[in-house]
Amino acid sequence: MILTSIDSNEYAQVHANEQKRFIQVTWLQQSPSEVFRQVQTKALAHALEHELTTWLCDMQEMAYLEMADQNWLVREIFTSFDPKHQHVFAYVINSAGFELMSSFRIHDLVKHHPELHQRLRVDIFLSKDLAQQWLTAVSDVHLY
Repeated sequence: MILTSIDSNEYAQVHANEQKRFIQVTWLQQSPSEVFRQVQTKALAHALEHELTTWLCDMQEMAYLEMADQNWLVREIFTSFDPKHQHVFAYVINSAGFELMSSFRIHDLVKHHPELHQRLRVDIFLSKDLAQQWLTAVSDVHLY
């Protein structure tokens, strides 16, 4: 799949394929909270403008995500997804993040949110390939 660069800085790269309704955020290193939020906000704006509903967030190069940023992601980004579409969001973490178990908090926040769990599927992966396979299986987007 051919991706177009949307945004890039020393911390992250955002790419998209509008025809496939796909957006990918790849974190290159641990980022300060304000950078994390700026990148996610820009990605959301692009996704809303182009009705992108399939997200891949590769966080393997980040050691952790602050609890405040986890809450913000669910409260500000996920709730801003267009409610007329079903959305899928896969994020890829490293094994250290898996061991910390903090990433499961986002999954649980979405699962227990009264409105989000109806229109958003979120799952966690240790490899980008597995995340892409899941995204292909649960969305109408063939990523390969």
